[in-house]
Amino acid sequence: MTQALIGVWYTKKHKVPNYLYVQDLWPENVEIVTGITSPVVIKPISRMVNYIYKNCTDIFATSPSFVKEIQKRVKNKEKVHYLPQYAEDFYVPVTRASVPEIPLNDKFKVVFTGNIGQAQGLDILPKTAQLLKDENIEFVIVGDGRYREEFEREISQCGVSDMFVLVERQPAEYIPQLLAACDAAFISFQNAELWKMTIPAKLQSYMACGMPIIASAFGETQRIIEEAGCGLCAPIGDDKALAQQILKLKKEDLSIMAENSRGYYEKHFDKQAIMDGLDEYFER
Repeated sequence: MTQALIGVWYTKKHKVPNYLYVQDLWPENVEIVTGITSPVVIKPISRMVNYIYKNCTDIFATSPSFVKEIQKRVKNKEKVHYLPQYAEDFYVPVTRASVPEIPLNDKFKVVFTGNIGQAQGLDILPKTAQLLKDENIEFVIVGDGRYREEFEREISQCGVSDMFVLVERQPAEYIPQLLAACDAAFISFQNAELWKMTIPAKLQSYMACGMPIIASAFGETQRIIEEAGCGLCAPIGDDKALAQQILKLKKEDLSIMAENSRGYYEKHFDKQAIMDGLDEYFER
C-alpha cells in the first residue's frame, strides 16, 4: 500500500486523476501476515490507508466484500468498484497426461499450487491425510515458501509422507500441465476474517484450467465454488469435514465439475471481458 502514496503525491501535484486497484486490505493483511497487532504500528498504517483512499479518484477491489470494507473508509461510496482478477491466457484446460514430477498411478490426486505460507492454512492437510490413510489418495504440493520446512515436518510427524508428493516451485506456464495430471485442486486459508472477504487469484487459475475444486474455506471462495457447482467446501480448520468432502468428491462426476469450473470462469473472470469493461469505464 505504501507504493500508492507515490501515486497520490504525484496526482495531487499535477492535478490528474488517480485510480487504485486493491488486491489486499491494509492494515488487516499486515496484522495477519506479520503477526504485528500493536496500535503503535497499526494505527499509523490505518491513517495512511484512509489518506490514500480519500485522495483516489476511483478505487477498484478484487472482491465484493473488499468493496464493502473500503466503502466504510470513504465518504463517497460510489467511487469504489468491484473488479475481479483474471488468470493469464496460458491457464487453460489441458488434456490429462503424465508429467515427470508426479508419479503415474491410480491414486486420487489432490493438488495445491502456489505460495506455502502460514496464511494458506496448509497445516490441515497432514491431519486430513491421517484420516485418509486407508484410502487411495495422494496430495501433490507444488511451490515454496517460508512455511515449507515446517509443513514437511508436520507431514513426517503425522506419518503420512507416503501420501504427499512435494514439487519445487515451477514456471507459471507449466502449472496447467501439473493440474491436468491431478483430479482436483485444493484451496485453504487460516481462520481469519480477512480471508472470508478474499477471492484468491489461485481460484481463478484453477477455474481457468477447468479443475474441480476442494476447499477448506468460507466466505467469497465458498460462495463462488457453490455458485459454479465446481467443487466442495469444508469449514476452515476442520480436518474431519475435509476428509469427508474429499471422499465425497471422489464419487462425484468430475467431468461435470470441470465444465462448470471453466464455464463460470469464462462468464465471470474472462480477461478480455474484464479489460473491455475497464476500457468502457474510462471511456465513460
